[in-house]
Amino acid sequence: MLSDEQKGLFETLGFLVFRQLIPPDEMKTYIGAFNADMTRANAGVAWDKAARRHQVLPFYRHDPAIYHRLLDHETITTIVEDLIGPDFVFTVSEGIYHYTGTPWHHDDVSPDGHTHLKVVVFLDSVRSNTGCLSVLPGSHLSQYRERMERHGRSILTTGPDVPGTFPLESDPGDVVVFNVKTYHGAFGDGVRRGIYVNYMQGPRTQAEEDYITNIYRRDSAHWGSYYTPELFADAPPRRLKMLRFLKEQCYDPVSV
Repeated sequence: MLSDEQKGLFETLGFLVFRQLIPPDEMKTYIGAFNADMTRANAGVAWDKAARRHQVLPFYRHDPAIYHRLLDHETITTIVEDLIGPDFVFTVSEGIYHYTGTPWHHDDVSPDGHTHLKVVVFLDSVRSNTGCLSVLPGSHLSQYRERMERHGRSILTTGPDVPGTFPLESDPGDVVVFNVKTYHGAFGDGVRRGIYVNYMQGPRTQAEEDYITNIYRRDSAHWGSYYTPELFADAPPRRLKMLRFLKEQCYDPVSV
């Protein structure tokens, strides 16, 4: 599905945006369910906005009949496969409320040559001053990222004024894909809701295997198991393929 130019841009810049990839009627389903499902995940208690940010993972387990449509979305799955290969691994889905901005940061850093990406679906229109995801293009590349880690702390405190800031403004139906090594943040105090889905390139070395399994075990110890029985109960063959590695390496249905 993706052109060589799109693949090259992702490798060079660390992100892609797909406009109106999800049809309006389908988006209405996700938007309509999100608030109730986030509350259900919090034992039926509405979230307190004073906390600034709330994150639920694994998110899909709270309404699999709705969100497994996203997990099995043919176009999104094809995009992921085109970017990181046919043996990619689905790790976890996140539901997030943001009530304010997020400072510049990058997420976990996988071994050189290995890609961990996120697919993001925002449920509200977000602009540069209301909390859209902003990135520093190319900062997933090791030389850029490592220099920023050593020398960029001061300039990163300037938020949206960091040179090279690129805001990924989006509307419901748009899909943002980015390499989690890329420096990213969000600025402004608008309320925003998003579904974040993590995928990793299939491991080819022991270091890559360790990266994937260590994150699964680390986060599962804090949040609860990434994988739950719901993931497998209605899984078509393509989903089973993206679950295979962690099912074999980490998943323990008895402990869930």
